[in-house]
Amino acid sequence: MFISWLIKGPYWLGVIADALWAVALFFPPVFGWLTGADGFSPEWQMRSVMAIGGVLMAGWTVLLFWAVQKPIDRRFVILLTALVVAALFFLALMNFVKDNTSQIWILIKCLILIAAMLTSYALAGAQGRTDNAI
Repeated sequence: MFISWLIKGPYWLGVIADALWAVALFFPPVFGWLTGADGFSPEWQMRSVMAIGGVLMAGWTVLLFWAVQKPIDRRFVILLTALVVAALFFLALMNFVKDNTSQIWILIKCLILIAAMLTSYALAGAQGRTDNAI
């Protein structure tokens, strides 16, 4: 039961995080609140780019939801997600280094997600080997 939660939990964390960011990318005031950019009101070109990102985040949300149905068989999805989150961590780190200290919560969130997702991937692999050995 506990191992199952350690495997599936990071998928659900990813679903929640991606859904939240999808909403933020479709609604700039939410994005401004999440990133600490008070009064964030982008022009239509930036809104268009953000909407593209929102569509991709919504798609990744669905991908993670699909993968959690068979997390051992589809464990590659959580590994790929961890790599994407690592890239987002480095983007947030660059913003933090440029004195955007409101990004600290994003850095911490990314580190937690990366650790949880890599743990999930490793446990799913071990569980898959155990299931195949029986």
